[in-house]
Amino acid sequence: MTTIPLQATASRSTLLRSLSLAMAIAVGFFSTTASAAENLQVKNDIVNLMLCYGKGTDTFGAPGNPNAYWDGLATYEECFTEDAKFNLWPAGFDFNGPPALSIVGPTAWAQFVDAGVPRNDAGDSISHGQHMLSNFMVETQGTAGSLTAYLNATRTVFDPEQNGVVTNVSVANGTYTLHVEKIRGKWMVKELDLKLISFVDHFSAE
Repeated sequence: MTTIPLQATASRSTLLRSLSLAMAIAVGFFSTTASAAENLQVKNDIVNLMLCYGKGTDTFGAPGNPNAYWDGLATYEECFTEDAKFNLWPAGFDFNGPPALSIVGPTAWAQFVDAGVPRNDAGDSISHGQHMLSNFMVETQGTAGSLTAYLNATRTVFDPEQNGVVTNVSVANGTYTLHVEKIRGKWMVKELDLKLISFVDHFSAE
């Protein structure tokens, strides 16, 4: 009969407990890491929807691009559902009240945005637009979520007959809110709210 020393048995038992504890910690660590990575990916996907909107909006009226309208609309269609709703509260409106304007569908909103692009008598754009977006806050619950972001958008008007000198600069500030949904594995915008806190012409050359 073989006798196993009590000290050796205790050492093996301690080793097994240590290994089990290490495995439990490792599994918990990797599980937490995987969850954090998944949450970060979801946040990035939803933030990219906001950036998609900014890119599309700035495309309308891009000088020298005869397909600017169609390019802008195509960008909208990458991030908005066909029945997406666009709500606008101009500066000075009660943000707790109903919007001053509601438009359904990215095509209708594209037409609204494009109609506001300054053009010359020949119909050519004489304007540049640029969105700056920041302070992203994302919340999700299952396949639904929302994002809020601060807006600083600039629209310039230039005179092509004076070597492109800028004759007017308008700046809008406000807050975007996106209501999003995961549809067939892809996050899409179902509704966009734009609440402007200011809209100012910084200068106008006479």
